[in-house]
Amino acid sequence: MRIPDIAFFDTFIKYDRLKEKDIKKFTQQLASGKKILTPSDNTVDTVRSLRLSNIADDLNVYRKNIDIVKSTLEIAEDSLRSTVDAMQETRVEIIRLHNTGVLDYEDAQIVKDFLEGMRDYVIDMANVKVGDSYIFSGVRNQITPFDSAGNYSGAVEESKVFISKGVETSNNFSGKDYFGVNEITNKITVVEVIDQIISIIDSGDLSQIHNRTINLSIGGKSYGDVKLLEAFDIGLSELMKYQSKIGSDVNVIDNIYQQHLQIEVNVKNLQSKLEDADYAYAISELEKAKTSYQALLSSIAQNKDLSLLNFIS
Repeated sequence: MRIPDIAFFDTFIKYDRLKEKDIKKFTQQLASGKKILTPSDNTVDTVRSLRLSNIADDLNVYRKNIDIVKSTLEIAEDSLRSTVDAMQETRVEIIRLHNTGVLDYEDAQIVKDFLEGMRDYVIDMANVKVGDSYIFSGVRNQITPFDSAGNYSGAVEESKVFISKGVETSNNFSGKDYFGVNEITNKITVVEVIDQIISIIDSGDLSQIHNRTINLSIGGKSYGDVKLLEAFDIGLSELMKYQSKIGSDVNVIDNIYQQHLQIEVNVKNLQSKLEDADYAYAISELEKAKTSYQALLSSIAQNKDLSLLNFIS
């Protein structure tokens, strides 16, 4: 083979491979729907796409955490709401006892049964579970937080999970705080007051209800010796405070969840712009590549046998 023929052949091979590569590239884009087939196609967009994928993965983790936490928060909120409602009814009965000098045996038993039922109800609400985990035991969520007398045995520490970048929330709660445990006796304050009133009813001397006191300390604040109704109101106020806190946490989580959904939509749109094939463009470029390839083949066919002898007359 002559040197000009070799050079001509090399040129043909070079452009043949280029055109075949273009045809293959745009054919694969149309078949897969993806613009970036290999990282080398567009290194910058590949890196951007990987970063967006990492953001999408983080959002997916946050969304799962939010689903778990929100379920726990809703159950905790319902538990506290039910407890507050029950204690507000109990408060009415306590006030009535303050205004009653003497109860006959039958009335005393009715009131006592009511108070015992309310006391047990509070403890049941404080021991609510999600699956096998107690909500109000803190990090010791496999341990029953309150015994039958209302004494706390859970942890003060709470486990937390991230629901957004740099934002975390509790996945379980310290019953000591949320149910207003008296730090001196380690007992739910409203339960302690109810037990004191039951003992007064058993004594038959209701006048004690006006004078009996409880040494009370809640949330690191010491109240000293306070009368029963005041102690009950303080304990009830703690329950209401933490019910409100959980309600606020649910609203915050809902807002963050909506933000995640919007960010996820934006991330998917950006990924689509970077990764998804532009069908109109790919079809146009494929046709151009095919036309160019056909022209290359025709050129080779026409010129491969050219010789000066053909032009000598």
